[in-house]
Formats: sequence, structure tokens, C-alpha cells
Amino acid sequence: MSVDFGLLRTLHRMHRQLADIDQRLRKGPLQVKIATQNEASFAGELDATKLRQKENRLATDRKQMTMNERDAKVQDMQAKLNAAGSNKEFQLLKDRIAADQQASSVLADEIFEMLERQDKIDADVVVATENLEKSKIDKKRITEKVTLEMKALRVERQRIAEELAESEKKLPMDVKTDYRRRADAKGEDALAETDAITCGNCQVHLTAQMKASLLMKQILFCQGCGALYYLKEGVTAY
Repeated sequence: MSVDFGLLRTLHRMHRQLADIDQRLRKGPLQVKIATQNEASFAGELDATKLRQKENRLATDRKQMTMNERDAKVQDMQAKLNAAGSNKEFQLLKDRIAADQQASSVLADEIFEMLERQDKIDADVVVATENLEKSKIDKKRITEKVTLEMKALRVERQRIAEELAESEKKLPMDVKTDYRRRADAKGEDALAETDAITCGNCQVHLTAQMKASLLMKQILFCQGCGALYYLKEGVTAY
């Protein structure tokens, strides 16, 4: 029994349309997933930056407190200098004062560096906050866009699937079973366009006998990939 290449061409086109829609249906949720992961990543970055901000501030406060306590001790020892009972006690106080003043000087430098670091971290918090807010806006926009696209794609898919089912009814009875099995397993790869030289799917070369079968529009399956052949429009099997 002969087969209508135009029908097979139409079936293949519909299968390709369905494959494209299915790919887009899979891609949509992936876009939302990526946007959600980005938001979570920026949220984690903000939390980590705020933690650094808090830890640096607490460490700075502790050093400031230590320096204040040491300065108070220095003032107390300076007050005791005049009351020193001996030169030894006087010298001991002076040495302790000098040591504490030196330690306070080191602390002051460290505190200054930590305050500079605090300014940088504070700026990082601002940037991280802005990034998080932007990611939330992006996620909302992408989610709304994908939701609309998914709805439209499902409607379109249903329409094409119904048209495909109607077109499939026109297939000769002796090919329907083989076609159905291949279509269920391979989708768009169940059919293949050929220029009477090679298979459009797997590039297997056609034999002279296969070309003769195509010329007579006989049902023909690829020996390589098993696809149902149809002759490319405008091409003869000579």
C-alpha cells in the first residue's frame, strides 16, 4: 500500500512542534528554579555579610573597652607617681605606664584598622541588600512570565496534539501499529525526511531498492534508526 508523503510530512512537523513545546515546558520551571536559587544565594550572602558586620563591631568594641580600661589604669598609675615611696616604686610605675601606653598605641592602630574594615563591611551590607532585593524582583517577574507562558504552551500543545491525532487516523492500517510504537518511543524521531540518498535523522545511505520503494511511495523504515521515511518535498527518487 502506498503512503502519502504529504501526510507524513505533516505528522513530522506536528511531532517537532510538540517536541519544541515540551522542551519549553521543561525550560520554564528551570528558569524559576534558577531565579529561586539566585535569591537564596543572595540571601545567604547578606546573612554572612551581616554576621561579619556584627562580629567586627563586637571585636572593635572589645578592643575599645580594653584600651579604655588600660588608659584608666595609666591615669591611676600616673596619679600614684607623686605618692611613690621610693625611687624603685617610682621607676616601676613609670615602666608600667610606658608599657601600657605602648600597648594602647598598638590597640589604637588595630581599632583604626577595624573601623576602616567596618566601613567596608557596612558598604558590603548595602550592596548585598540591594542584590537580594533585585533578585526578589527578578524572581517575581520570571515566575509571572513563566506562569503565563506555561499556560499558553499547554493550550497550544493540546491543540496540536488533537490535530496530530486526527491526522494519524489517515495513516494506512498496515502502518499504524509500527508508526504508533515508534511515535510513542521516539516522538519526532519516529519519522525522517530523506532526499533519497541518506536518512535525515541518522545519515544512513539508502540502497537502490529503497529508492525504488520510495518512488512507488511504499511504506519504508530506515535500516539505521528505524524511522518511517517520507521523501523530501521537491525531490524525486530517481
